[in-house]
Amino acid sequence: MVLVRRLIPADLDVFREIRLRALTDTPENYGSIAAAERAQSDEEWLAKLTGDVWFAAFDDGSAVGLVAGRARDDGWILYSMWVAPEARRQGLGTKLMGEVRSAAEDDGAREVWLHVAEDNDHARRLYLRLGFIATGELEPMPNDVTRRRERLYLPVAR
Repeated sequence: MVLVRRLIPADLDVFREIRLRALTDTPENYGSIAAAERAQSDEEWLAKLTGDVWFAAFDDGSAVGLVAGRARDDGWILYSMWVAPEARRQGLGTKLMGEVRSAAEDDGAREVWLHVAEDNDHARRLYLRLGFIATGELEPMPNDVTRRRERLYLPVAR
């Protein structure tokens, strides 16, 4: 059975492990690179963990999914969504997104927004299926300016 829960400071080692796994598995989809984050101190990792809201999915005690959210002036941003290859297509993306949406609603946000790479068809389909709306706003990917990402948003109830 899969459990999704918010990560806390005591989860620092689990957080570091799954974040580095995500950055290594699909580096093209992130604004950071594994080598840079691997070199960070425990204090930097802890600041990242406590500075935003991170949720992880666990299957039989092993971390198999990760997502982060952060409050912004105009709502919440969802970022760093990742599901392990062995756990894909089992609804974990929906569960992880649901946690960020709930946190945003609890915080009184009007919307949750994110960026998705134009060529990341699987993620794009998931977000659209979950009710996100494409804006047509494109910008270069942070780590590869030859690729673009689009801003999508999801209105949330208040």
